[in-house]
Formats: sequence, structure tokens, C-alpha cells
Amino acid sequence: MASVLLFAVIFFVVVAVAASMMAYVAWRGSKPSDFFVEAVTETYQCELSEAEINAYYDLKERMRKQKVPDAPEDDEAPETWIREVLSQEERRVLQHALMKRLVSCFDRLDQVQRDKPGNWNLWKQKLISERYWASLLEAERLVSEEITSCVSEAGVLEPGWNNHIFNQAVHLWRQQKQQLAEKKEVKKDKEKQKKEIEKAEKRKEVEAKLAEEEKARQEKLAQKAMDKLLREEEAQSKVKPRVGPKSKSKKK
Repeated sequence: MASVLLFAVIFFVVVAVAASMMAYVAWRGSKPSDFFVEAVTETYQCELSEAEINAYYDLKERMRKQKVPDAPEDDEAPETWIREVLSQEERRVLQHALMKRLVSCFDRLDQVQRDKPGNWNLWKQKLISERYWASLLEAERLVSEEITSCVSEAGVLEPGWNNHIFNQAVHLWRQQKQQLAEKKEVKKDKEKQKKEIEKAEKRKEVEAKLAEEEKARQEKLAQKAMDKLLREEEAQSKVKPRVGPKSKSKKK
């Protein structure tokens, strides 16, 4: 009886330990790995271009104060003065500022659209936090709202422009991207040419140095040969000619 009871106790202990281990593994699996904690920021980084947004609203406010200084800022229809008071040239300046504001959104929109699928897979696997994924969705929402605001504003500046400004901005953004890529390519080619010129100059310097060293070596060898020849001539000049004994003539 005691052995049966002991066996039951051991069995329950083993089951409890196994359940604890499984719960721990599941808990660890639901947490981001140390690598991702270090490599990935807590929130998704994608901020709107405040410079272009503020530039547009600052320009619009200056025009309003200059043209209709008595109009209250909280007027329910404050935008009518744009078409009624501003000249065509002034509206064109405001339209240009709005276009810059809208074009600045597309880099952010492109970034979010490229990053969202991969981060969604990471989020499903619990490799990024809920906070990070939520901040990416929030960034996408802010970009979309800013684009919608720009499109709506276009209709205020010019009736019907809101139907075309988005496609115009995309076209302009692509042109700017292409021009930037071309500038980078030109810069890359110039740097490559510069490196090739530097290599050629370096090669000429090395060749000139080797030629000088070879010339010096040849001169040194010639000098050694000359010194050897002089020593041999000097040695030969020091050797006295052998004179034989004089024969005695017999007296007759």
C-alpha cells in the first residue's frame, strides 16, 4: 500500500514539473527574443514632415492676416477668402506649398507599405511587441489622414483640384526620386573616376620611384665596375718589369 502511495506521489510530482516546464516554454515563446529587443526599437519610427506642414499653414495664416485681418480664426467658413481675395499668383504660391506638403507624405507612405508585411509576420510570431505593431498602424493612419487633409485642402484652393492633386503629387514624387537616383549615380561615377585617376597617379608614382631606384642601382653597379677597373689598372701599374742579368763580355 505504501509503495502504491509513493508511486502516486512521484507520478503527480513528475506531471507537475512537466506542466511547469511547458508553461515556462510557452511564456518564453511569447516574449520577444533578446536579439529583437536590442535590434528593434520600442515603437515604429515614421514621423510626418513637420517642416512642410508648418510651412504651408504659416504661409496661409500670413496671407489671411494680410488680406482679411478682421476675419475670426474660428469662422465656420474661413476658406472663402482664398478664392475671393487672393490673386491668381498668390493662390499659385499657396498651391505650390500644399504640393510640397503632400509630396513629403509619400516617402513615409512608401516606408510604411514596405515595412508592414514583414513586421506583420514578425508580430504573428511574437518577435516584435504589441506596442511596436500598434505604433506602425498608428503611423499608417497618420500618413493616410495627412494625405486626405492635403487632398481636401486642394479643393479649397482650386475647385476640382482635389480630383487630380494626388496623381500629380505621385508623379512629382517619382520624378524627384528618379532625379535623386540619377544624382547618386552621377556622384558614384565621379567617385569611381576619381579613384581610377588616383590609382593611375599612384601607379605612375610607383613606376617613377621604381625607375629611379633602377637607375640608382645601375649607376651603383657602373660605379662598382669602374672602381674595380681602376683598382686592376692600379695593381698592374705597381708590378715592376723583371730585368735579366747583364752578360759579361770576355776580354780577348
